[in-house]
Amino acid sequence: MQDAEQMPPLSSGGEETPVADPRYELMPLAGLQAAARCLQAGAVVTVTCSPRHGLERTLTAAEWLQAAGYRAVPHLAARLVRDHRHLQGIATRLAAAGIDDAFVVGGDAPQPVGRYPGGLELLEALAALPSRPARLGIPAYPEGHPHFGAATLQRVLDAKARHADYVVTQLCFEAAPLLTWLEAQRRRGLRLPVYAGVPGVMARKQLVTMALRLGIGPSTRALRRGRGLLGRLLRPTEYRPDALLEGLLPVLDGGAGLAGLHFYTFNRVAATRAWLETWRHAIAPPREASTFTPRQDGTASAEPLA
Repeated sequence: MQDAEQMPPLSSGGEETPVADPRYELMPLAGLQAAARCLQAGAVVTVTCSPRHGLERTLTAAEWLQAAGYRAVPHLAARLVRDHRHLQGIATRLAAAGIDDAFVVGGDAPQPVGRYPGGLELLEALAALPSRPARLGIPAYPEGHPHFGAATLQRVLDAKARHADYVVTQLCFEAAPLLTWLEAQRRRGLRLPVYAGVPGVMARKQLVTMALRLGIGPSTRALRRGRGLLGRLLRPTEYRPDALLEGLLPVLDGGAGLAGLHFYTFNRVAATRAWLETWRHAIAPPREASTFTPRQDGTASAEPLA
């Protein structure tokens, strides 16, 4: 089995920074291994889980990634876990592979196959397992969710946070909604590290399609109005999230602001990592701890999936 390539780290000074050491999300498709080989050894690589492909493909891909020298983080979709025995088997399997981090989601299946209708129920069940992964992540939805109202999302996020170690946001295309949400959550008492979910480098038309399919709030409204973000996305050449990263840099400190970046790559890892190389100037100098302070006039926003 081929190991991860020994590619140089992004940080010119050798320090790990929120920009230099991001998370990369991959889909368990035929090109996953080739995409992963574009990353340096030890990179954090998460693996999605869909009703179409099931948990088995996600777990198999995560096992390969871990054995190849990456830090694998499988997505565990609650609605695809049958029962306690099935969950215990998953936890044992992850432990045997040396995987100590998992990302718990409700999942996109229309109906649960077993006793776990949402991520909260799965988190509660995992808490009772001695072999559970040492770290568990949960999703959050700064721009809302097409199937859940803001009050429900907030209630579930608060409940999930008691069982989790970190948060990853939905795919965001603009910094302002994410930062407004972050301010509101910090005021509410959320102390978990938060990773900003951002798009990797991709074709602009693909980005528009994903935004509409995911039903993302303000970004989607801008797309549908046919101006603003849409005008920028439909320019020639591929999309690069420079403006988004510029907007997030002031709070990308690994502390009370944002803990780091989570790239939704859609398996276009090489293009995203090459783009990150151009940000060496932004990440080379070590920055002081966060001075992020919630505004007093911010408003609450939406959050995570049940």
